[in-house]
Amino acid sequence: MHLTFSNKVVIVTGGTRGIGASMVKKFHKSGAKVIATGTKQHEIDELNSLNEKIGVKYFQLDFLSNESINQFLKEVSKLDQIDALINNAGVNKIDSIDKISEIDWERVNDVNLRGPFILTRTISKRLKHQKCGKIINIASIFGVVSKEKRAAYSSTKWGLIGFTKAVALDLAPFNVLVNAVSPGFVDTELTRRIIGPENIKKLIETIPQKRLANPDEIAKVVLFLCSDLNTYITGQNIVVDGGFTSA
Repeated sequence: MHLTFSNKVVIVTGGTRGIGASMVKKFHKSGAKVIATGTKQHEIDELNSLNEKIGVKYFQLDFLSNESINQFLKEVSKLDQIDALINNAGVNKIDSIDKISEIDWERVNDVNLRGPFILTRTISKRLKHQKCGKIINIASIFGVVSKEKRAAYSSTKWGLIGFTKAVALDLAPFNVLVNAVSPGFVDTELTRRIIGPENIKKLIETIPQKRLANPDEIAKVVLFLCSDLNTYITGQNIVVDGGFTSA
């Protein structure tokens, strides 16, 4: 089964690494014109120089800066069409509730929840006018279950899933489908750096499939939900976790 996105424009936030980078690659290989974002300008410049002629364009977008947000929305307004928005950018803060600062709490909320709200509010107007489109919010298994030291992160991911369901109802009459994808533990550089080799071995034993997910496995679910094959799935949270939350 081949998914094609020829003549379609897809926006992927947080598209410079991990799951985001995998989605950018797969959408591009499927024929889409991809608009991807990252926070570090030097990375954006380097990626644009490498991808100048292949239909992938990177923009700097920092959800902690209103100036950066407004500049990105100005660029988005220049697009002739938008077919899908993937709200993937996210940050984490691992700390117990008695130690989280207000600054950290606000940072996690600004990136993980306020950011998707701002982009969705703007881009949904275009999709409503077109009477078609897809929006995918990348949530987390920690929006379904949680564990210690995840108060800030879980709050935003639970909120993002609720946001998904509510927005899906707003946009359903306009043939705009809105879903969340909640990855489990994914084999990324960030995961391995934060958790460490020994803890990853222990973690794998708690996953029924006995392995971490590959970023491509998350990206493939997102591509399906954004494809023309999906005509009726909306307001859902698709958990991709190797069985972790069912154990």
